[in-house]
Order: sequence, then C-alpha cells, then structure tokens
Amino acid sequence: MNESHDREIIGGHLLVIGGAEDKYNERRILKKFLELAGGEKAEILILPVASDFPEFAADVYTQAFRNLGIANPRVLRATSRQDIVQADAESLTDGVTGVFMTGGDQMRLVSLLGGTKLAEKLRKMVRETDVVMAGTSAGAAAMSTSMIVRGEPSSHPHKNAVKLSPGLGFLKNIIIDQHFSERGRISRLITAVSYNPYNLGIGIDENTAIILNGNGVLEVFGQGSTTIVDGSQISFNEIAEVADNEAFSICGVQFHVLRDGLVYNYLERHPIQPAVEFLLPDLG
Repeated sequence: MNESHDREIIGGHLLVIGGAEDKYNERRILKKFLELAGGEKAEILILPVASDFPEFAADVYTQAFRNLGIANPRVLRATSRQDIVQADAESLTDGVTGVFMTGGDQMRLVSLLGGTKLAEKLRKMVRETDVVMAGTSAGAAAMSTSMIVRGEPSSHPHKNAVKLSPGLGFLKNIIIDQHFSERGRISRLITAVSYNPYNLGIGIDENTAIILNGNGVLEVFGQGSTTIVDGSQISFNEIAEVADNEAFSICGVQFHVLRDGLVYNYLERHPIQPAVEFLLPDLG
C-alpha cells in the first residue's frame, strides 16, 4: 500500500480553525499559530484569496500579527487566478514557517489557487517541511481532499443536505466543517460521512481549532468544542437508496465531542482518554 496515498503526510502542523477566532483580545489561537511557527522569528505568509475583500482580510491579519510581534508578514496580493498563476511561488514561500489562509468562500479559494505552482508548493511544504499550515473558516474547509462547499442546516440528514467538491488536499481522509455548533451543521456532516465512510468528519466550533501532526495526534484548542463523526463502524447505510430530500437510516456511527486540551488519534480513530486529574479542579 502506498502510504502517501492512504494517509495524511504532515511534516509540521496543520492548525484548522472553525472561524471567528479572537483577533483583538486574548488571541489564543493566533498566538498558538505563531508559537508553532517559531515565535518572534516566525516568517508568516497570509493567503486572503477566499475573501470577497482580500485586501481588507489581508489588512486585518497583518495588523493582528504585527500586534503579536511579527513586523513584516508577507501577503499574497492576488484578486484573480491570473495573479496567482503569475506569482513567484518560490520567492513568496522562501523561508516561510507559517501560512495562514483566511475565511471567505472555499470554492473561491480552491478555484483560484487549485492546480497552480503555488498550490503545489504549499502541498510540498506541508508534507516535507515543518511549516505550520493554518486555515480559518473557508480556509479550514478547503484543507481536505473532499471539502464541503454548501449545505443548509436541516433537522435531519438527507442526501441533498450537503454538496462536496475537491479541496486543496492537505488532509486526505478527513472532511472539515466549520462554524459547527453555531450554525447547526451536524446533519450535513453526518451526510458527508455517509457518502463515503472512509472519510472522518470533523466539525469545529468558532474560536476553536484542531492541531494535527504527522503522528496521528489531533489536539483541540480554544473556546468551543470539536465534534468527530467516525463512520468506519457503520453497519447499515441506505443513503444510496433514498430520494434526494428524503431522510435516510444509518447505524453504527461513532460520535466524539472534545473540548480544549483533549486529544484524538485520527489515524487509529480513537480518543486518547485524559488522566483523571485533568478533569478534576485543582483544590490545592
């Protein structure tokens, strides 16, 4: 079996953010990103391509990173695919230790960036270097090979609850959904996993992130929680048999809801139980 085709290859870390992360006050997630990227010596590249207003998005994050001690964050200045095709991928990424993809529309991000030399360079960096690749909201959704592009919240899972499209491919066997609890997206994530239970579904709340490394460790970090939908034990799945807007039955789905500090092994698909003292208040 070709390992590189069958599992995530991550040289450093992926930091996948559910959106609406705090940029002005405590800024825990942005600080964590910079810590993983080398602290004050971090070389940061901002990719605001997903945004309707990329210049505005770039300015927001440039200011946020400057306030945290990064004097000169780099920015991909691009408003069209032509701009990205013509960008010098090597010089843009030379020495970069952290890449941050902003929110917006994941289809815009992938349709502009996908298949370019810059996209290939970023994939190579994720696999072969210790770069930190971060994405928030649309930037998070686009990290997977198969990404959710749309789907309205619904009271129950049904075949049309979600639309999937090819993503950037940093995560091969994982589907990310963001703004998860806030927008009631559990039905569409269950539906996405039902399409192909080979994929692990991960729903991330706002101001919450998951940090993944190449050893299978996924740690939850932030204010909210992360919901994991594991379809590998599904024993009955009739999604292929029902009409488009009809409810379908599915049996044997495993759910895990993890808060800040909890860890999940995404390769072996099981949570790593915390020690008892982690859960008890400090009475000392």
